[in-house]
Amino acid sequence: MNKTKLTQVLHGIIIADALASPLDNLSAEHIRNIFGSIRDYTDPTPALKHKLHLWKKPGMYTALSQYCIILSAINSHQNIFNYKQVSDFIFSFGDSSRIFRHPQGFLQQLNLAYDAPTVESMVCIPTLLFLQKHHPESIINFILTHNKNAATFVASVFLYTLLEDIIQRQLLSLDSSLLYTAATNTVEFTHHYSSVIFSNGGNPHNVIEAAQDLSTMIKNLPLAIDELSFIQYCVPFANKWSKNIYTRLNVNHPFALLSLALYCISTIEKESLLFSTANKGGKVSLLVPLVALIATTLYGYAIIPQILIQNLINKKRITRFLELLQHNSLSMDFLYEFFQNEEKMTLKEHEELESKLKHVAIKTKKKAEDKFNNMTHLVVESWTKLDKAKWKKERRKRK
Repeated sequence: MNKTKLTQVLHGIIIADALASPLDNLSAEHIRNIFGSIRDYTDPTPALKHKLHLWKKPGMYTALSQYCIILSAINSHQNIFNYKQVSDFIFSFGDSSRIFRHPQGFLQQLNLAYDAPTVESMVCIPTLLFLQKHHPESIINFILTHNKNAATFVASVFLYTLLEDIIQRQLLSLDSSLLYTAATNTVEFTHHYSSVIFSNGGNPHNVIEAAQDLSTMIKNLPLAIDELSFIQYCVPFANKWSKNIYTRLNVNHPFALLSLALYCISTIEKESLLFSTANKGGKVSLLVPLVALIATTLYGYAIIPQILIQNLINKKRITRFLELLQHNSLSMDFLYEFFQNEEKMTLKEHEELESKLKHVAIKTKKKAEDKFNNMTHLVVESWTKLDKAKWKKERRKRK
């Protein structure tokens, strides 16, 4: 597997994460009204109003990228995926919250496999390609260790198949035949390895059904139509595999974000791809990295603006890490040192947030008893005025 291409993909995920995470869950309209068009790492403070506790430092990647860095490094030394080594490394630092910044999805509970239709594990899929040998058992174990949801599983297998095909064949465009092949291979994969899926804690029946639905969606994906019609086509596929009813695609669901990512790559110019995707709002902390990993696999650094490479926080250490990873000379000592520095960065961001929150006026709610006393005062005052008026009237009559 082309290590140069893989390190470019990993770099793209980190940069996309740092770009989009501060804007996560803001609506497209809100982003446009406050910031106009996104053209660099953006401080979200003006858009957060009374939710400043959600602030994230612009240009700083989060737990999602940190986990991808760990997976890439450890997988590059292995023939098969070994989750125990990954978890042992993380917990050797003690409390993982001291290192990981803004964890979401399975990263909030690393000891347990997640079971919801979410996209976090899909973003981690390229790290599996760093393994020296690519066994189907490793693919299945890798995905189901992190998320046992059927929709997430098949979308992750599809993405793995798609990326592997692009890299091995050195493809430079995303066309319907490429997507068709990946969708077909995903269905065949779920049928052929149903027993392995079962032994790893998955539900083969649900997985095969989800694979058929994903395949139907992908094979008929109308990438050439307007975005509203595209959304109306894709949303029912996501709704079938969710407890929620969606009306848009920028939500944390594998069928929704995967289809929207493919649409963005197919319809937006490479030079503005990451910025335009970040402007779409919603779950951009996952959408933009998903777009970045597919587009970087196709086009390399052509989709990453130079300003984002230059302004990335911790760029020198990241660059050094990627160089060592690419040349198979990354040691565990370097990885430990890297994450000791990550712990310092996490603490520094937390201190910066605390400093910002000190300047926020805290609104105190009046107690129910206070409101009652105030009302009582008004009632007494009202009756006092009424009594006084009656007394004046009676006095006039007596005269």
